[in-house]
Amino acid sequence: MRQTLPKLRQSALFLIPLIATLILRLLLWEHIPRSGLISDEGEYLSAAQWLADGRGFDWYQGYLWTRAPLYPLFVALHLRLFGSIISPIFISQSILSIINVLLVFQLARRLAPNLTLLAPLAALLTGIYLPFALYTQTLLSETLFITLILCAFLALTTAYFLPRHAIAAGILFGLATLTRSITLGFLPIVAIWLFLRTATSQNQALSATRNTSRSIRTARSTLLACYIAAAMLTILPWSLYNSRLYGGPVLIDTSGAFNLLLGARTAYDGKRSDAQVRDFALGLLGQPTAQPVGDTCAPYPGYVDAHAARQNALTREGLCLIIAKPAAFATKSLGELIDLFQINYTGAERFTNGFSTGRLEPSYVLALFLLDDTLYVLALPLAILGWALARTRSTSPLVSLTGLWWAYNLAIAPLLFAINRFRLPLMPMVFIFAVWAVLTLRNRGEVKQSAVRTSNAHTHPTVGLFIGLCTTLALLLFLVAATPQAYLEPRAPGADSQSASYLGPYPSSLAITGIAIAARPRYENDLRFKAALQHGQFDTAAHMLTESELGLDTRRIGPALVAAQRGQLATALTLLPGAEQIIDQKDLLAAVVRGDILRSQGQQPAALATLSARFVDDANPLEWAWEWLKPAPTTRINIGGSLDIGYIKGCYLGEGDTTISPPANFRWCSDAAQLRFPGAATGNPQVLILRADGRAWRSYAAAPPAVRVILAGREIGIFTPDGDGVGEFRIPLPANQAGSDIEITLHTPTFIPDAARYNSQQGKAVVGQVQRLGVRLDWAEVQNP
Repeated sequence: MRQTLPKLRQSALFLIPLIATLILRLLLWEHIPRSGLISDEGEYLSAAQWLADGRGFDWYQGYLWTRAPLYPLFVALHLRLFGSIISPIFISQSILSIINVLLVFQLARRLAPNLTLLAPLAALLTGIYLPFALYTQTLLSETLFITLILCAFLALTTAYFLPRHAIAAGILFGLATLTRSITLGFLPIVAIWLFLRTATSQNQALSATRNTSRSIRTARSTLLACYIAAAMLTILPWSLYNSRLYGGPVLIDTSGAFNLLLGARTAYDGKRSDAQVRDFALGLLGQPTAQPVGDTCAPYPGYVDAHAARQNALTREGLCLIIAKPAAFATKSLGELIDLFQINYTGAERFTNGFSTGRLEPSYVLALFLLDDTLYVLALPLAILGWALARTRSTSPLVSLTGLWWAYNLAIAPLLFAINRFRLPLMPMVFIFAVWAVLTLRNRGEVKQSAVRTSNAHTHPTVGLFIGLCTTLALLLFLVAATPQAYLEPRAPGADSQSASYLGPYPSSLAITGIAIAARPRYENDLRFKAALQHGQFDTAAHMLTESELGLDTRRIGPALVAAQRGQLATALTLLPGAEQIIDQKDLLAAVVRGDILRSQGQQPAALATLSARFVDDANPLEWAWEWLKPAPTTRINIGGSLDIGYIKGCYLGEGDTTISPPANFRWCSDAAQLRFPGAATGNPQVLILRADGRAWRSYAAAPPAVRVILAGREIGIFTPDGDGVGEFRIPLPANQAGSDIEITLHTPTFIPDAARYNSQQGKAVVGQVQRLGVRLDWAEVQNP
């Protein structure tokens, strides 16, 4: 009973990190400042939707690489059960993240069962570490991957290691590899570690028996065979399927080959850019490239029809570049290693794009600074010191296994390229050993007598040297991550720092945190300015331009917007940059406003020239134009002709179609797309006519689905595009107040197209965004009957 009470008290301590974990995730639920899909989300969602629709892994046939299967299957299962909504995926991942906190708690207890505060504090840090909470609401594999890794560690670090534990570890590491292929190289390392561990533990257990050596060898061989067999049987079925599907040997996926070439090209060119590597891969797919592939290091095969051959071509080119400049590759890898430890404030997974506009709420900005960056910078050096102390004092196998896991990841990641999310699988162990260090240092370098320690921890002559080296490494990593030395960096006045990470001038986390918080009032004023325009409060909007602090874009185009919506079109044009000054992405909003004013003046050719500029077309600013513009009255929208900006919402980039006569421009529109006909109502019943194309649906379904037409929240008609051609469809409109706007909403089932369309977004502002295609429109018109 006396032994049970401390265990009960320690278990009760888990409630604190559990509650903190739940609170943080509830506060973040649907409050992540998204501005679209990020990183690999679009790829995972597209492939998973095809899986859910029964099309297997065929989506990857036309993509730049293939992926490990487990996470797409995880997402596909949710899509199959719950439809296209993704919140159930986030709920499942939130549950997994809570399980991860429990796993860290259990691992910490196994590391030092009598060090009472280690488990709850390590679990608390895991629970409140912001990236672990953010990633539950992303379509990225990290949460699932970390769960599998922690479970595998738990199986390997059990006190009494039996064959069933070896089998469990093999299966779990196999599943982790089928989630992210980076773990493949760690499997043999675990096998070696397991061989050495069982040699020691079995020797101790069997030392009093007869035939000790034979028993040890038998037990060791059994455990090793169980682990290897379990891992191979977990991975091998996928490898066989994969190789058959992709036309040759593909063990897990082909993304490693692409990343190898990306790292090699970065080293060879001396700059980080994926444009040339992307074009190389697109050429292998036989798809359009932004630039000709040009000269390559190894012979370029051009189009090849199987991913296995593409993998070979990517690998061959990457190795050729590395051999050509090995020193450059080594230097690049060292730089990537430093980048891995430093903070990249604008990394896509942090959702911080546009921080200088004030888009981010101060609470989110502070959470990033305190619960992500500060926690990381403090825990990193402490973890190294804590691991060193545990290595000399603890008999737990978790210590050596963690060291191998860290070393493996730090060796592999910089060889390709390093981004901040690559260090996430390392962080649970970082928190465990960081807390170990704090608890040890709190007792002036000595763990209390009750803590687990080896009998000769303080007598071995190399212990002091080992701890000293690890302390030096901890200090070095602190300087790399925290960068207090960045304040001393020589730089030109106003220039950005080249070394800042956490501390230092811009772009340090501290500096950007201040910028983001200071910009918030300007963003809120921008919203009030927009609301004033939308409600026709032009005097209020004009007053804000002179009396309120506004964002750069609002100050630049706000006067023209006010003048235009007052009907002063000529004056509005003079308040904008001239046509010759509007040349690239930074001028996007000015170009849209200028095109709208020219259109309202009846200068259609000039308006078309402005709105069809490449940087405007690629950005597809329909959402912004719908909210900010008051376009001229019209009864006809030429959808896909660039002059439709401001009249439509929820549609994708226009595309020409020369397969029909005469040729036409179309836009694919998604579910809940909207059409706006300003001032088109006459007070009498009218007719809505839409020209729609249903042919492309045949690539995904037997026939196009019906499209429901909604006006003022009420369904007024249904039409079904023709799967064999382009047709016109007439929907009666009820009478609306004369001179009022007619706003139509189209509801339709959607499908995700093949990867070629996803690839076509490469190099554009809309890159990585999944397109859910519903109805393909040429034009829409409101007519009197």
